[in-house]
Amino acid sequence: MRNYRVGVVGLYRGLGPARVFDLMPDCDVVAGCDIDARALERFGALFPQARQYGAYDEMLTHGLDIVFVASPVPLHCRHTVAALEAGCHVLQEVTLAGNIDECRQILAAVQAHPRQKFMLAENCCYWAHILSWREMWGQGLLGDFMYAEAEYIHDTRHLLRQADGSPTWRASMPPMHYCTHSLGPLLKVTGERCVAASGMSVTSGFGRCRPHVGAFGNGQRGDLPVRAKSGTEVAILQTASGGVIKILVAFGITREPMFHYYSIYGTDGVLETSRPPTSPLQTNAWLDSVPHLNNMIEMPITENVTDAPPEAAQGGHGTAEYMMIQDFVASIRDDTPPPLDIHAALRMALPGMCAHESALNGGQMVEIPDW
Repeated sequence: MRNYRVGVVGLYRGLGPARVFDLMPDCDVVAGCDIDARALERFGALFPQARQYGAYDEMLTHGLDIVFVASPVPLHCRHTVAALEAGCHVLQEVTLAGNIDECRQILAAVQAHPRQKFMLAENCCYWAHILSWREMWGQGLLGDFMYAEAEYIHDTRHLLRQADGSPTWRASMPPMHYCTHSLGPLLKVTGERCVAASGMSVTSGFGRCRPHVGAFGNGQRGDLPVRAKSGTEVAILQTASGGVIKILVAFGITREPMFHYYSIYGTDGVLETSRPPTSPLQTNAWLDSVPHLNNMIEMPITENVTDAPPEAAQGGHGTAEYMMIQDFVASIRDDTPPPLDIHAALRMALPGMCAHESALNGGQMVEIPDW
């Protein structure tokens, strides 16, 4: 069995998945790249045998088989395209790209290099409850799709500025561009495709935050990019089958702890996750096929896959990264399509970009491309 040589770019988010790649029996983490010396130092402590790079183009000359792209979103397109052109398979962090044109560029690069595998690292699709829901949906227990919704609530206002007060890349990212954690699992479970989007932005209150958070401190508010003036966006998405999906992405709401919420309504049943402070996570279900129900069924299905090895939780989000990377490496080894290929990635990412475009135009419906 050959070993795949893995390089990681972006060693803050990339460090956890690098640990998971190292658990794969046919993968060796041989290179890491970041412009931050502290990130390189942490990487070197975990992977002393790996080469450290401050320049991405130099890392691509290392003779890599796989590149995990975990750099900031504005760099995703350039880093992914360069890795594909260098002959590498690519597992790329979410979201797909910074705008629709960059999504098109990644698609063209994937199509131009059919021997290389590309997969979007949408780890939320690999939580245990989502995997269970997909199996239940495939068994027909919920009937035909009607409606679904998802929420991602995460107060990230403290991440909008550097230590010197200058905006970070997150400050110019519309919240709904980061919709794949919410929309991705819904599409993965149901197989639906979104065809049109309407969006609205919440522009009130985003400049206010708790004193200890530090974002927008020292009276610095007016110099942030216009798109950062809203930390909360809502999308209403029409699906090809005639169903509807509602997505809420909120990065400027005071609510702890952060959480993801999902619900799916079919003609024969309902699945929904619990919300904090209910802990641990559980699935609540109503199924017409179960006679004499008087209330929702409580299913103790959490984020973690029960039969994963103990070390599988090193990726950062329970067992999700382990299951995801296992699938990605298997697609290379077996020469099969990656489960979250470029077309799945586009169907998860483009609706959010179109919903934000709609929000900028008063909520007018925007057609979602289907490339």
